[in-house]
Amino acid sequence: MTNTRRVPVQSRSREKYDQILESARELIGKKGNDSVSMREISKHSGVALASIYQYFPDKNAILQSIMESFFGQVRNTIEESLSDCNDIDELVVKIQQGIDVFYMMFKKDPVLAILWAGLQANPDLVELDAQDSMQNAEIISRRVCSIIGDDNHVKVYDSTLLIVHMIGSTIRLALTLSEDEGNRLIQEFKELVMLRLISLK
Repeated sequence: MTNTRRVPVQSRSREKYDQILESARELIGKKGNDSVSMREISKHSGVALASIYQYFPDKNAILQSIMESFFGQVRNTIEESLSDCNDIDELVVKIQQGIDVFYMMFKKDPVLAILWAGLQANPDLVELDAQDSMQNAEIISRRVCSIIGDDNHVKVYDSTLLIVHMIGSTIRLALTLSEDEGNRLIQEFKELVMLRLISLK
């Protein structure tokens, strides 16, 4: 997996860095990752190509930075949402609410689905998606085990890993359907999640 060369600290450099990411996000969202070049990102952002290479060794590093930021926001939301859950029923409700919030994020910002698809189609970056699912599954499984006991941690982790990873796939499928069909699909997925989590009690 690729990495950025450096993340600037000084405000002027940070502003330039953010300009690059915002321009890349917009261009990839319109055209798809494979159709966007570093030169286009430079022109759109107003940042010299040489300056872009100071921060990012290649376009993969730019897409990685965009998605890591998004994944980090989602992970923080999960941790905050589940931190005060004291029983499985409450945790199920929180996770179902989280699925709804996640779905609305994608409906309001269709670019996210295109960015995520670009990540999954990239052999150099697909590992990032899997790692994100594993980190989120660990957060949720720890919370579940704190409620039901730690005897079946591996089983709980495996279940939550599948759930977490399928959330993205389910939402992306729902977005290709009519609004009614998409809503029904999300509701069905929430019910499947509820049944599996309750069965762990």
